[in-house]
Amino acid sequence: MTTVEIICFGNELLIGKTINTNANWLGKRLAMLGAELLRITSIGDVLEDMAGVVQEALQRKPDVIITTGGLGPTFDDIALAAIAQALNRELELNEQAVEFIKERLAKLRKERGLDFELTEERLGMAMVPKDASVLKNRAGSAPGVVVKENDTLIFSVPGVPSEMKAIFDHEITKYFNLDPDVQFYERSIKVNHIPESELANAISEIREKFPTIYIKTHPHSSKASAEGMIEVEIHITSLCSEEASVKLKEAQEDIVKIIKTMKGTSDKKPKITLQIND
Repeated sequence: MTTVEIICFGNELLIGKTINTNANWLGKRLAMLGAELLRITSIGDVLEDMAGVVQEALQRKPDVIITTGGLGPTFDDIALAAIAQALNRELELNEQAVEFIKERLAKLRKERGLDFELTEERLGMAMVPKDASVLKNRAGSAPGVVVKENDTLIFSVPGVPSEMKAIFDHEITKYFNLDPDVQFYERSIKVNHIPESELANAISEIREKFPTIYIKTHPHSSKASAEGMIEVEIHITSLCSEEASVKLKEAQEDIVKIIKTMKGTSDKKPKITLQIND
């Protein structure tokens, strides 16, 4: 199984200005690809700190590191400089990146009728670590970048979600060795009127019975406060073959049986809603 770490660059993530939806999306996509996400790190736009977290991740020797953010034309877009420093490599102008940027500017000129020039700042997006390759960005100007350090592939993508998703789906997925017989299975059970602490304790025996299946409870506190009702969602997920996926159904059925024996708050009977995303 491919091991992955995600590093998210950006001060806006640390001060709460921007919610890190990129990490959430990447986590789901990596699971569906059969990869194992080991760690997510967020770090501000300080060159030494950024280079440091890349070096720390490399010491853990994951198969893949994905960095998000810091690839644009502004002064604080220093992701590639940080990666170059972490790898002790120079930055160099990549001609393929220049062509990608020119193509994007030409498209914008045609679509919007505005004169987008290849400024020095935009040309800076084509400066990549030595021996790196660039990845086409179908949704923006800044190309993605991939560079190999020993046995680890480092992918760098923009922080703009639409651009990150476009590069990941069109370019990065090609680097994953997909097993056609293995896929991501998920089932969700929503339960009303039972507190999470009681529910988690009641289904602990199911976790022991199915050790290869990830079973996690999530309380929906906003739902509880808005409607005076307790709602807990149970996620049942596994990366397995279609034949092995029958265990998810068994786990789901066992959990439902347990819930039906429980007494809800204020003597209310628990309400159960099942969602299958296989």
